[in-house]
Amino acid sequence: MRERRGKGPKLPSGVSFSSDGTARHEAPSSRPAQVASVLQRALQDRIVRGLSDPRLQGMVSIQEVRLSPDLLAARIKVSVLPADRGPLSLAALRSAIGFFRSSLRETTSLRRVPQLIFELIPPTEEALP
Repeated sequence: MRERRGKGPKLPSGVSFSSDGTARHEAPSSRPAQVASVLQRALQDRIVRGLSDPRLQGMVSIQEVRLSPDLLAARIKVSVLPADRGPLSLAALRSAIGFFRSSLRETTSLRRVPQLIFELIPPTEEALP
């Protein structure tokens, strides 16, 4: 009777076996961090130079970009000053997602441009001395 290969339980990501049968733990990929950095720079540049939505008011800053491990979704955390203009600016960013994706497709070398999910970070108030 022949032994079937590949029918055992699935291994957690980052674990493989060497030829002698010992488990080998691989370092997590740095690709999501690299793509996140490219997206952050390109989106910030596009917001500053090419988005002319009257709802986009105040100073909009991309604080963080987190990608899913499969690189198909990006959570973009944005802060807006003054804080009272945050919800309106967030609505402008969300309505421009198609524009951002087509712009990223043209300006980056990514095979697939991830889905963009904008989230507003409330500004932190620092205590004055």
